[in-house]
Amino acid sequence: MSKPVSGNKLAAILGVSQTAVRNALKDNRIKRLPGGLIDPVAAREDWAATTDPSRSKVRTSGKVRTQGAHVGAQVRTEAEAREAVTLIARILAEEGMKDDGKGIDFGKVRTAELILKARQRDLDQAEQEGTLVDRGAAEKLFFDLAREGRDAWSSWPARIGVTMADEIKVDPTTGRVDPRSLVEVLSKYVRQHLAEMGEPSEPEWKAPK
Repeated sequence: MSKPVSGNKLAAILGVSQTAVRNALKDNRIKRLPGGLIDPVAAREDWAATTDPSRSKVRTSGKVRTQGAHVGAQVRTEAEAREAVTLIARILAEEGMKDDGKGIDFGKVRTAELILKARQRDLDQAEQEGTLVDRGAAEKLFFDLAREGRDAWSSWPARIGVTMADEIKVDPTTGRVDPRSLVEVLSKYVRQHLAEMGEPSEPEWKAPK
């Protein structure tokens, strides 16, 4: 435990007003030690976990600062609250932040918000650079290529069947098709058909407008 301090000293450490610290003590968001002083390390953690960073100027030592604009969102129902908590947890997990078992506090909400803003900036930049693929164009290209491949294979048996039948060996004693011959001939004409279809070309993506 670090050296205990008074409420006024804690306000200076956190960079907030003395009134804010008194209110936090009154609301039991920060706890005093038996002697009446306060553990500044524990108080900082309690402050971050129970105080909306958009309304506080508390200094943080991490890379993500909680000072600045905060975009508010109204949560009207319990279902919306659960959905919001799930979304925040998923965003943090995607960035490699492990669940510490302490639930979602204001600090984690702010971190998730900053992550989303950074992702949006990346998307905006990609769109401006023309590297962002338009979903509609991609879906149309995929559909056209799939249909082209389907049509090519659908017509292939009728076009090659007679030729293959002439080359497949049949056992004269049993009248049955030689399995090895069937595989060899089939493989030969499949490779030929693939060569005729050609290698896939580089798609020409169009940047979204």
